[in-house]
Amino acid sequence: TNVIHKTHPLIIHGDESNKLMLNYLGNYIGNAWSADFGCRDCSAQQISFLKDDAEQEWPKLTLAIVLAKPIPFVEEFLTKVEKLEYPKSNIDLYLYSNQKYNEREVNEFLRKARGKYSSVEWDSGEVEIGEREARRTAIDMAIKANNDFVFLLDANVHFVDPNVIRWIIESALTMNLGILAPMVGKPNKFFTNFWGAISSSGYYERSEDYTEIVNYKRVGVWNVPFISSSILINKQKMREIRDGFFYNADVDADLSFCQFARDNDHFLYVDNQRYYGFLADSETFDNSGKHLHPEMYQIFENRYLWESRYVHPDYFAALDGSAEIAQPCPDVYDYPLMSEKFAKELIEEMENFGHWSDGKNEDERLAGGYENVPTIDIHMNQIDFQREWLYFLDEYVRPMQEKLFIGYYQKPVEALMMFVVRYKPGEQPSLRAHHDASTYTIDVPLNKRGRDYEGGGVRYVRYNCTVDADQVVIVICPSMI
Repeated sequence: TNVIHKTHPLIIHGDESNKLMLNYLGNYIGNAWSADFGCRDCSAQQISFLKDDAEQEWPKLTLAIVLAKPIPFVEEFLTKVEKLEYPKSNIDLYLYSNQKYNEREVNEFLRKARGKYSSVEWDSGEVEIGEREARRTAIDMAIKANNDFVFLLDANVHFVDPNVIRWIIESALTMNLGILAPMVGKPNKFFTNFWGAISSSGYYERSEDYTEIVNYKRVGVWNVPFISSSILINKQKMREIRDGFFYNADVDADLSFCQFARDNDHFLYVDNQRYYGFLADSETFDNSGKHLHPEMYQIFENRYLWESRYVHPDYFAALDGSAEIAQPCPDVYDYPLMSEKFAKELIEEMENFGHWSDGKNEDERLAGGYENVPTIDIHMNQIDFQREWLYFLDEYVRPMQEKLFIGYYQKPVEALMMFVVRYKPGEQPSLRAHHDASTYTIDVPLNKRGRDYEGGGVRYVRYNCTVDADQVVIVICPSMI
């Protein structure tokens, strides 16, 4: 823009080194995005190419799921794939996984998929096919089947909009786009599946408009130098782009693909017209066998997914008052806290560790070396779970404690004794009456009464009252509060 004369150029020209800048400018000039009107090209999408009463005529596509590295919460990812609202008879499904840790979930998903999709094929790392070969195989499958699109979907992408395939195909058809990605990002972070600009070394550089696109302050379809994780490719581009993952063996497959596209004038687009979903954070995820259930340790990195798996579905109703909190004894309350899956995995994690205490008063794990009321137990810090468990207490127990025991406030929660006790006939069937040296006490039964054991519960001698031990229902009571 010529600020002095308030004029705009009619023609913009640049050499090879300015190509990416021209692509960037193309997002704003002509009939593209403006601050006054938003994405004017996008308004054409009000005319739907895909008619609800003619699903059998919708485009055919190959849906290629790629699980090529350790990724947490694959079970939840596959559940979301099952719920995608696109006629499965129009989908050829291809799945690649080189993760032994996820064999059970993958096999169960494939078992249910057979008979629903037009076809189902899968490869694993055991057949010595790598990620690059798998992605090219998916494109070749789409070419062979004469499908209209191939949709490459990494297992860290969690779509919350079940119509995402329909919407992204509508965008591609309406705007005649050959390669298009629905925008997804890590919750509460500026990490997404696209880059707004690229550095001279070929890696990420933040563009001027990146944060506004990520925050949906600017909504539309954007020409960008890099996309990943979920990529739709149309029939016209398949043969031209199929070798892109092998273009540069010195970088990751997605970087190689996008470098090939840039060097060969294939535009890459990202669509943020809707909130399609989010990315699971896999940076710290270790499924090498150190822990039996490594997702249990992901409360910091993947809070939303962790919560959906491990927090009881009725917890928030109890917290906000829409569900009654039981008071079986004076000042003793119980409410649902953990999911049954959390209880099961915590038991299995403890049993996998296996170093239970001997139930004697002498306990070298304690600072003083003596336990007045000993149990056969394993401490949370013995399975490297103390930090996560403290955070869990602070986020899901403390808010309820403040509601029930008004006037006491301690943030963050402080706890010195956090452990799982094993009660067992012939070993330690019960615990003698005692008074905890704590401000308040919580007990959470991990087994199911009537299925795993009979009896059980917590008896309060002062009140001559017993609270039944219901699985994953926390019992919270004052001690010195």
